[in-house]
Amino acid sequence: MTAATIAFLSVAFTAPATAQSAACTGGGKISKTIAKQMIAAQEAMKAKKWQESLNKLKEAEAQPGAKSQFDQFHIGEIRSYVYANLKQDADAARELEAGLNSPCMAEAKKPERLKTLVAAYTRLRNFPKAIDYGNRAIKVSSDPEMKVLVAQAYFQSGNNKDAIRLMNDAIEGTSKPKENDLLLIRAACDKAGDTNCVSRVFEKLVIYYPKTEYWQNLMVALRQLKDINDTQQLNVFRLSNQVNVMKRPDDFKEMAQLALDEKLGCEAQTILEQGFTKKVFVEKRDIDVNNRLLTTAKAQCATEKSTIASSDAAAKAAATGDADVQVGAQYLTTGEPAKAIEALQRGIQKGVAKGTPEEAQKADEANILLGIAQLKANNKAEAAKAFRNAKRDPTMTRIAKLWALNANA
Repeated sequence: MTAATIAFLSVAFTAPATAQSAACTGGGKISKTIAKQMIAAQEAMKAKKWQESLNKLKEAEAQPGAKSQFDQFHIGEIRSYVYANLKQDADAARELEAGLNSPCMAEAKKPERLKTLVAAYTRLRNFPKAIDYGNRAIKVSSDPEMKVLVAQAYFQSGNNKDAIRLMNDAIEGTSKPKENDLLLIRAACDKAGDTNCVSRVFEKLVIYYPKTEYWQNLMVALRQLKDINDTQQLNVFRLSNQVNVMKRPDDFKEMAQLALDEKLGCEAQTILEQGFTKKVFVEKRDIDVNNRLLTTAKAQCATEKSTIASSDAAAKAAATGDADVQVGAQYLTTGEPAKAIEALQRGIQKGVAKGTPEEAQKADEANILLGIAQLKANNKAEAAKAFRNAKRDPTMTRIAKLWALNANA
């Protein structure tokens, strides 16, 4: 709490009566009977003689005769400032609150006073009062900073739903949300147990503050989404590997197993070899398990390479594009992006089999694979176009947008 926050030092003891409401008695002037003590209290305050200032205010209050509302208002304003500097926050908040409720406070000063009270009661951990005054302030002026203060109070009080709501309101329309604001939303989403909300915030964090830790947390959050299936998981792992945030042994093993299930032995081999090169497998059990898995992947990869030409020919003759997409994925994982692009474009043009539960995901995956192949062929513009065309399955669409973001980083 500062002089700028309280903002009363510049107020003279004789203020225009129009600055206060008609209900403010005293005619906008300090009573002559206490003028001497009030001047002394203010001078002591300016000299940072806090206790002396409080003593002079007591003397003013002890003077005979009734005190006008204007007298009482200015006594409270000086006292609130002194208490704030003495770190007596509860006393300062009480005086600030009385000043707000006084008919002598100018309407133009109330929004700032409300903001000060929100901060004061938040420090005092009196969150109900902080929230009450904050919501009053928001009604007067839709100030994003005030929304953040109230959201923090909601969060501290355990009301994560309203914390998320107000924070989203606060950052809406901003060209670049503050990093700390996004982290507050993430914390509230986490406390609320909303994994989708958490992942959405990390998406914003990697857009505006693309730190490795945010990419890593985003990949974890995406893999923890409810009802995420194997196709989506594999594509999250592909992106995790692209942004170099795969660290755990189980990540490499799980991605390799998912690739093997999709008959992409070469992709499984590549990811396991990366794991061994990066020495992520340190426990003997992990080394043994993944060596056996690597042996399987190598055998499957060798088979895919020996049959890919015949698979390509058969795919060309197929009515739907599923086989073309499969061949394109195999070409991509064997390091032939040009052939991958040709097969994937052919498959996308034909379309995947209709009516299956995975239809939308498979269609989007084809575009994501095409985008990856275009990147490997150094065709960024075509890659961006392919990623934009992945727009049927919500989770796959999010993955595609993140591929495009990383490609443009």
